[in-house]
Amino acid sequence: MKRPLYYLLCAIACTSMASATMPMAAIAEVIQPRTTAEQQAQADATSSDTGKAEDGTNTNATADTVEDGTATSTGISAANTEGANGRISANGTPAPSLRAQTNPTPEAISTTSQTTYAHSATATQNGVTFTVSWNDAPAGTATTFHVTQANGSSQAKARMDAPTYWDGGGHESVCDPSRPAWSSYYSLGSAGHDFTFDFTASGAYRIYFYFMDNDRYDPQNDKGIYYLRTTAEVTVNDTARPSVTQIVNNAVAQCRQETNGSEYDMALWLHDWTLDQLEYDHSLNWCSAESGLTRHQGTCENYQRIYSKLLDAADIANGRITGNGHTWNAVKIDGKWCQMDLTRDDTSDNWYGDLDQRHLYFGLTDELMAIAHSDHTANYQKDDYAYRSTDLSNNYFVRNGKADEWAEKYADRIQQHLDAKEESFSINADNQLFPPSISGIQNGIVAYAMNRREWKVQAAKVDLTAASNVTKESNSKWSAKYDLKARYKATALEKVIDDGPYRLASSLDGSMAAAASASGCGLSSGAGALTFERDAATGLYRISSGGMLLTESGRSAVLAEADGSASQLWRVSALGAGYTVTSASGLALDVSGADASEGDAVWLYEPNGTPADPAIPRASTVT
Repeated sequence: MKRPLYYLLCAIACTSMASATMPMAAIAEVIQPRTTAEQQAQADATSSDTGKAEDGTNTNATADTVEDGTATSTGISAANTEGANGRISANGTPAPSLRAQTNPTPEAISTTSQTTYAHSATATQNGVTFTVSWNDAPAGTATTFHVTQANGSSQAKARMDAPTYWDGGGHESVCDPSRPAWSSYYSLGSAGHDFTFDFTASGAYRIYFYFMDNDRYDPQNDKGIYYLRTTAEVTVNDTARPSVTQIVNNAVAQCRQETNGSEYDMALWLHDWTLDQLEYDHSLNWCSAESGLTRHQGTCENYQRIYSKLLDAADIANGRITGNGHTWNAVKIDGKWCQMDLTRDDTSDNWYGDLDQRHLYFGLTDELMAIAHSDHTANYQKDDYAYRSTDLSNNYFVRNGKADEWAEKYADRIQQHLDAKEESFSINADNQLFPPSISGIQNGIVAYAMNRREWKVQAAKVDLTAASNVTKESNSKWSAKYDLKARYKATALEKVIDDGPYRLASSLDGSMAAAASASGCGLSSGAGALTFERDAATGLYRISSGGMLLTESGRSAVLAEADGSASQLWRVSALGAGYTVTSASGLALDVSGADASEGDAVWLYEPNGTPADPAIPRASTVT
């Protein structure tokens, strides 16, 4: 979702809101340098022991210490109101508050005149007590967490970790905890500092606060506190702030109403819906479904997670792929895996003619996705790779007919080479000016469409294989072409005899005919009929008896199970008053020794046009 004006409005609103609501002392503190301590070990923000308050309204505060530390906690934090400035649009989707968009990271400010708080959490170690206090805030207003210390030194510092979120549908870190905004410590001094965070969805939030108070250069004031943690849990239950699960379920319900219910149509609808919700977060702070669906900002993690949740709710199989520091989705549509990169598709650019860039990465093969993400080549070649994508039948441009339209532009050029009976040739691609990352993907799709077309030369079908060949010589020089290989099929032979049973009689003695068995053929006066059936593609015949097919086997003709091979196809040609029967390799059925006695062998020999070759009577069909 690209809205350039939106950023300007947020910037203006953020500035005006800050100056309008902060007291002068707070404004002065904001512009002071922040004190940063050395990086401490990150706690696992998504550990399995994180839980939700039982009744959906309570919040708990806990503390973790080392050595002889003690901890206490008090307070219940819950938001159960419609909320000031909370808004719901006509279709039931929550309208994002401007504050939610402009408060991406915790801000350290000086203590305000607030002296009483509804909730608090404390942690004590080595005689120093740290306290986090807060009040519930309505929708559209950030919650302020006031952090203070008692009996500490001037070196006391605190930081607020990235909040985590859970609504029963999955636990996630709202923000990327590795970003500097969440790892920076702020000096507490005697007045303390405030951190703010806007809770934008119903559900349970957990926030860790970390404390330090040590000074290796001043042993007398060194409190020896290197790692002390307390936890604030806030539960939101507010109709103005629906949960992630509610938003997802509402979107899928709308999807089912507005599509035909097929997996392809639903996957496409949910793809487009996701793009409409998000703006890419260039600060790389937001990384969750919560931030994407309620703050409408995020990185590739948001796109992948939101689309995965939507597909799960729609009962469409999907998986997560990573490569080149990026993540995207694998989606199984009608039993076939394909690749989807919504982050790259989220663009309003239209730089490449009639190529819809908003769907360029919808329904790709692994090979085509690897053009954009080179690490993926190693991924899909692993034995345990579960999402092998080799088919473009569910590609966006294939399904909407655009791929066939592109392929049609090359039809005349290709036909010229086919008419010349060229077996291998190349033609230049029309998108030579497109960068390889774009032309490589588009031309791979066009090659697929070329291979699906029916090609003919003088009414005979041609098997054509086209492959995209995009070669990058340098950052400013590349080439794009198609390499094609053609296999020409011979025109089917004209029908010589009608399908049916025939007695394969000898031209030397019409009373003697070939009797076929699994061990070979021989002449017999009691030989029955063999069934002849013409193959429409080649004009050759299959000869059978008792469900078995007459099969070329060296110099013998034996009855064997059907195997679809050319050794079971026979050419019937008129010769004098009868016919000759010749194998696919060109050997004719022939009576050994030019005799026509009972039991004489019938074998395969080079055609010589002599009476020794068995013949099928023209005028009589034996039943």
